[in-house]
Amino acid sequence: MPASPMPPVERASSMHTMQCMEVWGGNHAADNGVVMPGLSAWVFSRPYHDQAAGGDVHYVSSCGTGRIARVVLADVSGHGEQVAGIARRLQRLMRRYINYLDQTTFVQALNREFSSDESTRFATSLTITYFGPSHTLDVCNAGHPRPLWYRAQQRRWELLVPPPAGAREAESAEVRNLPLGVLEPTRYEQFGIRLRPGDMVLLYTDGVTESRSPTGELLGEPGLIEMVASIDAGQPGDLVNALVERLANWRGQREGDDDLTILLLHHDGRAVMAPLHKRLLASLRMLGIMARHLVPFGDRPPVPWPEWRRENLLGAFRAAGK
Repeated sequence: MPASPMPPVERASSMHTMQCMEVWGGNHAADNGVVMPGLSAWVFSRPYHDQAAGGDVHYVSSCGTGRIARVVLADVSGHGEQVAGIARRLQRLMRRYINYLDQTTFVQALNREFSSDESTRFATSLTITYFGPSHTLDVCNAGHPRPLWYRAQQRRWELLVPPPAGAREAESAEVRNLPLGVLEPTRYEQFGIRLRPGDMVLLYTDGVTESRSPTGELLGEPGLIEMVASIDAGQPGDLVNALVERLANWRGQREGDDDLTILLLHHDGRAVMAPLHKRLLASLRMLGIMARHLVPFGDRPPVPWPEWRRENLLGAFRAAGK
């Protein structure tokens, strides 16, 4: 029996402006976007069989001053409501580490969470942290499909990958950056790039690169790069939906075999710190969280303490890794 055609894409009508100390996202169907200091993001997420929720989980957060923006995209084993509990715990950890600049501490906490889960689920994940004062983007990949980087000055798309490992690292037998929940403890490393105005980073789940044409041809990374390069990079707000439409055409309008999520980050080079009144509101939210945390009953939220390092507390510029 032929597969049913894909339903039409509903385009996002507005962009949500992220507030300080906010975590946005989930594992539900989505076609919308957010604006943060220095970054805009658009996400399209379609669960398998058009369910209300799926195994792909995406979250975006903004710290108490608007200088640190974090994006997490995870592909959790399982579908639908089976993943809802994991999505809530991931959101809780996002809130706990929302003011941390070094995201590897957060990823290690994610791995402990998955490793202790009785359902023995695992997940691939991609965690990206943008630090406004230096326009740097740190990437920590836990077994996830590699993101793409659009370099505006060169006008080309390429894989966003770490620099070649040194001889000592190449010879090390230590296991690094495994999918979440596979092995505890696991060491997670990150690498950094400096973004230029107009640069974009494309995150996606394997439902994209594992798409097949009616003849059975796999799209893969080369096919995705070729496909996204055929779309006008001068209109970032339209790029995600255009890519979704091209993927549907590639599959012959047939439904995919998995959840599908695409998340695009666009560096606009705007102000890198939230306005004073928003930072004051974030301080009030912080006090409210601390007060609720002290209540000895109910759902006590984690306290989002800042990371005690000079770059984070003082907003000093960091050297880019690339």
